[in-house]
Amino acid sequence: MKPLLYISVLLLTVCSFAQHNGHTGKVVGNISSGEERLPFVSIYVKGTTIGTTSDQEGNYELNVPEGAQTIVVSYIGYSTQEQAVSVGHRAVTLNFDLDEDVFGLDQVVISATKNEINRREAPVLVTVTNAKTLEKVKAATLIDGLNFQPGLRTETKCQNCGFSQIRINGLGGAYSQILVNSRPVFGSLNGIYGLEQIPANMIKQIEVTRGGGSAIFGANAIAGTINIITKDPFENQFEVSSKVGFINGEETDAQLNFNTTFVSDDINKGITFFGMYRDRNGYDHNDDGFTEIPDLKNLNFGFKSFYRINDRKKFTAEFNTSSEFRRGGDNIDQSPLQAFIAEQIDTKIVGGGLTYDLFTPNYYNKFSFYGNAQGTRSDNYYGAEMDPLGFGLTKDFTLVSGMQHTAKFDEFVGGAMELTSGVEYRLSDISEVRENPLVAPVDQDVTTFGIFTQVDWKITEKLKFLTGVRGEFFESNLQENNLFILNPRASLLYNITDCWSFRTGYAQGFRAPQFFSEDVHSEIITGEVRDIKLADNLKEERSHSFIGSLEYMYQQDARQLVLTFEGFYTRINDPFVYEDRDVDANGLAFKEKINGDAVTVNGINIEAKYSPNATLSFQLGATLQNSYFSEFYEPEDGISTNEILRTPQVYGNGLISYSPNAFWDFNLTGVYTGRMFVPHLEGFISQTVLEETPGLFDIGINAARTFKVGSDFQMQIQGGVKNIFNSYQDDFDMTLDRDPNYIYGPQLPTTVFFGIKFGNGLF
Repeated sequence: MKPLLYISVLLLTVCSFAQHNGHTGKVVGNISSGEERLPFVSIYVKGTTIGTTSDQEGNYELNVPEGAQTIVVSYIGYSTQEQAVSVGHRAVTLNFDLDEDVFGLDQVVISATKNEINRREAPVLVTVTNAKTLEKVKAATLIDGLNFQPGLRTETKCQNCGFSQIRINGLGGAYSQILVNSRPVFGSLNGIYGLEQIPANMIKQIEVTRGGGSAIFGANAIAGTINIITKDPFENQFEVSSKVGFINGEETDAQLNFNTTFVSDDINKGITFFGMYRDRNGYDHNDDGFTEIPDLKNLNFGFKSFYRINDRKKFTAEFNTSSEFRRGGDNIDQSPLQAFIAEQIDTKIVGGGLTYDLFTPNYYNKFSFYGNAQGTRSDNYYGAEMDPLGFGLTKDFTLVSGMQHTAKFDEFVGGAMELTSGVEYRLSDISEVRENPLVAPVDQDVTTFGIFTQVDWKITEKLKFLTGVRGEFFESNLQENNLFILNPRASLLYNITDCWSFRTGYAQGFRAPQFFSEDVHSEIITGEVRDIKLADNLKEERSHSFIGSLEYMYQQDARQLVLTFEGFYTRINDPFVYEDRDVDANGLAFKEKINGDAVTVNGINIEAKYSPNATLSFQLGATLQNSYFSEFYEPEDGISTNEILRTPQVYGNGLISYSPNAFWDFNLTGVYTGRMFVPHLEGFISQTVLEETPGLFDIGINAARTFKVGSDFQMQIQGGVKNIFNSYQDDFDMTLDRDPNYIYGPQLPTTVFFGIKFGNGLF
């Protein structure tokens, strides 16, 4: 523990704290875009919490410490602007004329360095899906919006329960670190169903780092990180919406959402509430009496608030609760004991967190102290042929707490530098008990203590170097030996010109030997429960990731063009694989998790965005990749392959948006899933085979018309069709003997939907 104590003290004493003289001056001005004056624009002093917003006429007034300062103006949908100013005793007038920013070229991201930074200046490539894009693709929950970034692909893995996951660069969901407001509080159990339990109306933006840029966030970030940034209290407004979809003209999917925000006149206090209720009927695509899409009822509520004590001290609090019921199989309106196959999950989630941010008087040092917790309880039934022993209880509790310190140095070896260091404690307690005494219970406690430090060095105006290391102390009640694993990373940004940027990076990663979300999900295979066991000699996975990108960003007035070319290479040593075992001592069939031969994933991500003006935009993303084991293995009895299964070599997305004015909005969406290999187990078919699935192209279209209702409110009517050409799997297994995991392609068949929205912030 001596090295740990030494490093902790070092993190707290790494910088000296100069004192500010306390004198302030005043900056005043107006914010506009052409002839239009912009209300509720965020204006702040760079590197501090000092800020305000413009009034209804776009005017603002800001008290600023004397001396050289940089004033930043940020507004959703417009390019961020900065102006340097020298503040003295007299008021300084500073006006801003903002350009529309269709693609968010200047948006602020957190996932690159664990600090807020303009995306252009980030040494690690971060791609973003913002709330505006989620609205254009008519996303109901998080999972609906994740397909619209290169390298990302969502998939459903079970006809009975609708278990879904997100893949980054072809690697399975367990290789991605899902963060909520930069905290790893997304528990293992929530990795199964949680992607559908986060409503889109609570999300400000989804930040994704792929490959080697993610090691600073800790374990399980081998493929990358998905950082869900929730909406902040921004301005006083409210919005309520309702939407209903008709799945293949047969079953309904109804949703009701609301958002409301209150902010004090002095901008020192604010709170935003959000809620969602969803009721989706189960859907049977091939009329065999068994669902392909489970019945789903979800109620979600939460809030996020802040209290600014002064310009240097700020509290942020958040809370979320979710109640979800899902049921798949046959006879879904009856008790599970009256069904031949039933998967029924009743989940309750409660979580929240508190963050305290503190700047020193000179604003060169920032401390963040945080604590987050999330508890999940799942009463469930996984059974076949009216099995009375199919009931079970799964619990998951996650606790995260830590401290982060960031110090800024204006002069460092000829340039400037930010040093970020911190400590983080994480507790994960997951348990599962089945009524069936033959199924061994899971009782896993995992404790990790992470120490990280990172240098973001601006060597010149064109060159930045980022390097850091994170050490993880890992302890589990299922492992005899504790682990200490060191994960370094390094990234380089070179701005070749004002438009061209080159990034490259390397990182190590790891996954500890433990149960993950896919392990505690009991499987129904040809009418029998199948268990998962950890091999006695199971050891951790280790990875080496290399990534490089070339990006072109051009903007002239409202015209924007973005071209991104990203190459990636990841090698994973001792990866976890599953092999079939005949039966255990109790006569129950099971899979054993063992270490396999090395895995290699490599390929390129391509993204192109073009907007000739503020009314029209085009977006296209594609991934071409290879993913394979160095040797053949047997993922299922009777199948031998070296492929990473369920991973197409080609997949992509597209979005075309046209908004001729503030009242009309038209969108055309597309998601392509290429050919891939998927195991198909015997039961309905005579023997287990490895199927090559066809390529499927999901195309959708939607439109919205907004009307003024009085002087302050608006109403919007919207409608559209998802998967117009019904590009949907057509070879599902049928009846009791089906393989429910033989499922691939788009989540929905052709679905027509209509909706209405009412509020005071629709345009």
